[in-house]
Amino acid sequence: MTTIAVASGKGGVGKSTISINLSKALLDKSKKVLCIDFDHNNNCTDFFLRKVSVEEIEEKNLYHVLTGRKTLEECIHKTSSIDIIPATPLLACIEIELARDPGALLRFPTLLGKTDYDYIIIDTPPSISFALTAALYASNILLCPVTWSRWTIQGYSLLKEECQKVTQSTGTEINLLAIPSMVSDTELEKLHKVKIWDLTESYISRNNALKNNASSGTDLRKDTIAWKQFNTLAEELL
Repeated sequence: MTTIAVASGKGGVGKSTISINLSKALLDKSKKVLCIDFDHNNNCTDFFLRKVSVEEIEEKNLYHVLTGRKTLEECIHKTSSIDIIPATPLLACIEIELARDPGALLRFPTLLGKTDYDYIIIDTPPSISFALTAALYASNILLCPVTWSRWTIQGYSLLKEECQKVTQSTGTEINLLAIPSMVSDTELEKLHKVKIWDLTESYISRNNALKNNASSGTDLRKDTIAWKQFNTLAEELL
């Protein structure tokens, strides 16, 4: 099983869009995929569970798993495509509740290890937080979307430090990869000249098909450039 956290130190870089479409691209390659929404903004939840009532999501979500109120299996929502453990805005309060229970960081990866998924994709909040740390404890790979913008390097550096802290604590190396996201050809070329990160060969172009993808809840057509780029990313991560 491979667990991939998708994280960024800043918003607006296509993090949730990557989480959603990487999950679907892996599914398209006959992989069994679980998506976990660690972001209290719950974009992945809205995409995959658009037809599920708020009340049902509030009864079974990641908050209940992390606090031990319900089992992981009870909180998995099965759809016609991806299985997902959803988030609600309540997840923003998790840091306060689990400050007295640091063992939760170690319990969660153990729970995931008992499942039979080929890939687990974790969408994380766009900030350094307990939720991000919990996701890193459970992950083999950290995929960090990077754009050509003023604070990209600083955000990446913060994530790199968090990875190092988790590695020191667990003894398990996290493979940190930066993926150029929402970039033009010129911006892609500039990102390749920055030596601070290991860039994936794959990249995600800035294009109209992705602008409202996460919020609209509609799948990318397989004849679009965007879908082909996510398919290439999935192949690179296999």
